[in-house]
Amino acid sequence: MKNILYRMLPICLFTIGLTGCEDETKYRPLPEAVPLTMSINEKAFVMGENLKVNINVDADADGNEMVANEDFDIYFTAKVGTEDVSDVFEPFSGIVTFPKGEKQIQVDFPVKKSGLTGSTAMEFVAFARGYKMANSSQAIKVSDYYRITMSLENNVDNVVTEGDKFVLVAKIDKAKAIPIDVTITPKEGEEGRYENLPSSITIPAGRTSVKSAAITIKADGEKTGDLNLILNFESSSSVNPMISPTLSIVMTDLESLADPDLYDMTKVYLLPESPFASSQNRDLVHSWFTGRVTDIEENSVHSNEVLAAEGWRFHYAVEFHKIEPANYWDATSNMLKCFASSNEAAVQKVATVNNKECSNLNNNGELVMWADAVHGGSKAYGFSAMQCCKVNGGQGSPFLGNFTRIYPGMRIEFKVRLRGVRTGFVPTIEIKNPDVMSNGAIKAIKILQNKAGSFITQSVTGDKVADAVSKVTAIPQANEYNIYWVELVDDEHIQLGINGVATMTVSKNDLGSWPFEKAAMPSNKLGCRGLFLVMRMSPSDDLEAGNMEPGWDSDLKSVSDPETEGPRMEIDWIRFYVNDAYKVESNETNNRNTIFY
Repeated sequence: MKNILYRMLPICLFTIGLTGCEDETKYRPLPEAVPLTMSINEKAFVMGENLKVNINVDADADGNEMVANEDFDIYFTAKVGTEDVSDVFEPFSGIVTFPKGEKQIQVDFPVKKSGLTGSTAMEFVAFARGYKMANSSQAIKVSDYYRITMSLENNVDNVVTEGDKFVLVAKIDKAKAIPIDVTITPKEGEEGRYENLPSSITIPAGRTSVKSAAITIKADGEKTGDLNLILNFESSSSVNPMISPTLSIVMTDLESLADPDLYDMTKVYLLPESPFASSQNRDLVHSWFTGRVTDIEENSVHSNEVLAAEGWRFHYAVEFHKIEPANYWDATSNMLKCFASSNEAAVQKVATVNNKECSNLNNNGELVMWADAVHGGSKAYGFSAMQCCKVNGGQGSPFLGNFTRIYPGMRIEFKVRLRGVRTGFVPTIEIKNPDVMSNGAIKAIKILQNKAGSFITQSVTGDKVADAVSKVTAIPQANEYNIYWVELVDDEHIQLGINGVATMTVSKNDLGSWPFEKAAMPSNKLGCRGLFLVMRMSPSDDLEAGNMEPGWDSDLKSVSDPETEGPRMEIDWIRFYVNDAYKVESNETNNRNTIFY
């Protein structure tokens, strides 16, 4: 039997000039084969529903209707790969005859009313020998129930880097007449890993999906390695359960991604624990410090060969030796000699700068700066904040704090470790243009700012707060010593780094303003210019704004010895190097009479 369609031609088409209607069959044209089209009523089905398949005869190119010339068979299959899964239907009509003279047929495939478990995604195919059929293969899903799927938006691998955000998506194959709630519960012990994780998400009535707001995997600042985090789900509808009650998210550990050189201070110095000593203090330093001491003189090339090749040579250092007479601690004032208090109003809304009670030069030769809940005076907390190298001097002398001038052509290195629970207080080291706004938010280079864990923020900010370039770097451990550094390479380039890695490079063209060239720095009455250095354990923005959770300072208030137990910054040394771009005018005298190394 030939499966052919033919055009229904008008009777007696050829009668004019020929034999008449009785001979029309003799001269009728051969039938013309044309395509069929298959369509289905849905893409997803559950137990008790029906897949309805329509097979249509298409009109021709001119719009004329077509019908079947004779009976022909249509074959149906339902497969996953090569596996036959047609048993999800009951009954399954594998062969159906398309009758002669018809333009369309519909075939019902009832899904079983019971006995199915889970979902089967399949290819449903119709085939008619000798015919072309459009849409003859359709991807459908047959399930026991319309189940809810939870996934991460645009993230098929479910991999999220620590500190990044993700969006949860809840989907169901068919919209329901009532809303469906999905309860979201983190695995026990992982509750603190998320920020903005909702307790539930609702698929509205009449919709098939919904998205959550952005959820953050909190950065913990610790090197934990990649973690497998689990979210648990439960549907409020018994007839619309979850496809899976859990979702696994692989958290990529930021610290594990860190550049290996961030671990290693020896990428800057072979012996970073070795203090520098000048000829003036060499014998005293050797008698005090039991380890190796590096004898250093002005203009010595940097001990790091790469930095030496770049032209950096030693200029000055503050080594915090616990020696006499170069002891930096003033016994009379009980304060550090070479730094003045940095009394910026913006960081004293809830705490008071109290360097006398919140800093010390310990016997190990470390400057310790801390915050506590005792020495705040009229404020709730006290903290340490110091500055040096400011052109107007400090502590009563125009030059005591000006042991060097910070100009383009200078590299400054800080060996620092951060200790204690620093919640509420932010260790910060920065250099600023003296012509800054009262809030200190502009014209500054942040070399170290630790807002959480082992995450270090570094930035360069011009005349406006919005005019800034910043970078957050995860380091292995902020509570161990690291070398943080800045290079004012020349009048137009600044580079920041940690240990052996340059974390960010900023040029004059990157900012709308550039207050870090010498001409942009204001001068005092003597014509002296220069940036100045600030180190502080300042209150966080949340603490100043009153946004801290009640009881956040219970640990702080329980500390008996804040110098060794509280939130603190320990500074082993500060070293200054210069290159050929560094120029000091003849009238700009550095205070080199007080030797700090």
